[in-house]
Amino acid sequence: MIRRICVMWPRFGPYHLARLDACERVLGPRGIEVVGLETASNDDLYDWDVEDGPVRFRREQVFPGQTFEALDPRLIEAGIAAALDRIDPDAVSIMSYSYPDARAALAWCRRRRRVAILTTDTKADDAPRVGWREWIKRRIVAEYDAAFVSGTPQRTYLEHLGFPPSHIVAGCNVVDNAFFADRALLARADPGRTRHLPGLDDDASFFLAVNRFLTFKNLDGLVRAYARYRAEAERPWRLLLVGDGPDRGRIEALVATEGIPGVVFCGFQQVEDVALYLGRASAFVHPSHKDTWGLVANEAMAAGLPVVLSRQSGCWMDLVDPGRNGFTFESSDLGALTRHLLAVGRADLDAMGERSREIIAGYTPETFAEGLLAAAERGLPRADRRPALVVQVLLRVLRATSRSVTAFHSADL
Repeated sequence: MIRRICVMWPRFGPYHLARLDACERVLGPRGIEVVGLETASNDDLYDWDVEDGPVRFRREQVFPGQTFEALDPRLIEAGIAAALDRIDPDAVSIMSYSYPDARAALAWCRRRRRVAILTTDTKADDAPRVGWREWIKRRIVAEYDAAFVSGTPQRTYLEHLGFPPSHIVAGCNVVDNAFFADRALLARADPGRTRHLPGLDDDASFFLAVNRFLTFKNLDGLVRAYARYRAEAERPWRLLLVGDGPDRGRIEALVATEGIPGVVFCGFQQVEDVALYLGRASAFVHPSHKDTWGLVANEAMAAGLPVVLSRQSGCWMDLVDPGRNGFTFESSDLGALTRHLLAVGRADLDAMGERSREIIAGYTPETFAEGLLAAAERGLPRADRRPALVVQVLLRVLRATSRSVTAFHSADL
């Protein structure tokens, strides 16, 4: 019987806290405790504020005040094992199979015969797949008792790795829909509240993209497609780019060199202000060449926006109803992207936004909680087993050869 579930991430951000809060609200009254286990206070991947306020669920942190990537993998493995001994959960939701904290949690579950849940948004095209790596991955993945995945392409990839379909539950990638809906409504009702933010001092319509400025995010492709759009549209919208990163200077130079009007660089914004941008936007665009899911699409849909998503974004199969709440395109097909920008400008934005809200209503923190429990219960009959000898050897080799936390992690998206 499942009475305590530990949910692990390397570092908690606003998405994770909303999910864990819902777990306490949904599962607590059923006598199921959910413990959030955070490896470190910070990481190098995201610029979120450190979330250290009070929470309603039990929260454990293995390395307070530390940055995940700066930690010694051997210390992480020892720390995670000690934390799980202390928490003593019946099931552990483990993010990925490639970080040292994930490997330590899997080994702990197999030693203690507890349910190991692989929580993942990885799909086949996230990174180049190499035969020997896939061989290792297939054997490690087989040691998990259940899987909690994002959606259709993630399920397909896990089945390709040999995971039993009956033990896969979908729906792990959710955001706090009510938060984004409420903040967006506030921005629309009182635009004056938002005029201090870059680009929002102008009431003209705009497309919004929210990304880290990395080459694979395809922002140069978006800018080029937007230039073609401006040449064809009678009353072109602006394009606001929220985010920052190493590729920003190159994209700014492209806009300046090509003389593309209407592009506004808004810089990195915390989640509270991203929600305000979504409230003022007319449509959302995500052009990435690769993305395991793309949670910002969830946010945009919760805010009631039409979406234009690349088919390399992991969420498009599950979140886009073509022509009704948005459009999809191959990330390399800038002509298709241009056509979709033009089509959105002619569409019934209210109807498309309402369809986005209908779809994303199936992806809430509450559905995360239900899915987590379903995965734990499906995995329970498989938990009473010892790890295969080859996997024990593999885990020892990985532990001995890891020099950094990302040594065997191939898709930081």
